[in-house]
Amino acid sequence: MTAKPKFAMYWAASCGGCEIAVLNIHEKILDVDANFDVVFWPVAMDAKYKDVEAMEDGSILLTLFNGGIRNDENEHLAKLLRRKSKILVAFGSCACEGCIPGLANLSPVGDIVHTAFNTLTTDNPHGIYPRTSYDVPEGELHIPTLAPILRPLEAVVDVDYFMPGCPPESHQIAAVVDLVVKVVKKPNSRRRDRSSARAIRPSVTNVRARGMSNSSKSSSAFKTSPRLTRRCACSSRGFRATVPPREADATRAVRGRGLNVSAATVPLRV
Repeated sequence: MTAKPKFAMYWAASCGGCEIAVLNIHEKILDVDANFDVVFWPVAMDAKYKDVEAMEDGSILLTLFNGGIRNDENEHLAKLLRRKSKILVAFGSCACEGCIPGLANLSPVGDIVHTAFNTLTTDNPHGIYPRTSYDVPEGELHIPTLAPILRPLEAVVDVDYFMPGCPPESHQIAAVVDLVVKVVKKPNSRRRDRSSARAIRPSVTNVRARGMSNSSKSSSAFKTSPRLTRRCACSSRGFRATVPPREADATRAVRGRGLNVSAATVPLRV
């Protein structure tokens, strides 16, 4: 019996809405379980980082990564899941371009921490601040270290596909699930794990080309086509081939791969 392809999902610097959007595909979540071996999804299952580290490189067919890179733990998991995954998707606007968490880039880290622990609604009379490490009787505890700025996923690792949205709409996620399941269930697939990654890429491109032009928003094709895009080959600024005009205003302000959020957030017309 051929083993099922592996699926993973990770939540970095984001609100959790992307995870809820996946659950909102209702009974199609059963298709994910039926056709994939879910090996890492911390919000939905008990999974340990060491389990992922022990996997062979490239052994996970598909990883949906939501959230930006705000601390060293986020960066470690991004690099780890990139190494272990054949297909890595920047899932949701936070992973694609920073979104609301990126607004924190307008302030230094010290100011952010000071505000979080010194406001009228914070009961902190002794001025206690979090430490990155602390000794307790059980040993030394560690918490993630904040980076100077939040970065999008592609600023840290190579990304295969981008699925924007805050969060991505559930019917679009369901369409992507249908597409991926269709690919992995193709008959005569003795080398399914190796061939699926190659097969998904042209399939997604073809579906997008049929149904995702900006002029077809009211068509049934737009409502059912997965909004999963690859980076435009002709652009280095981060434009996406199927981002609607209002979102494109926001995307145009993102300069290169480093996400200059002071430019990306202040002048936006959204």
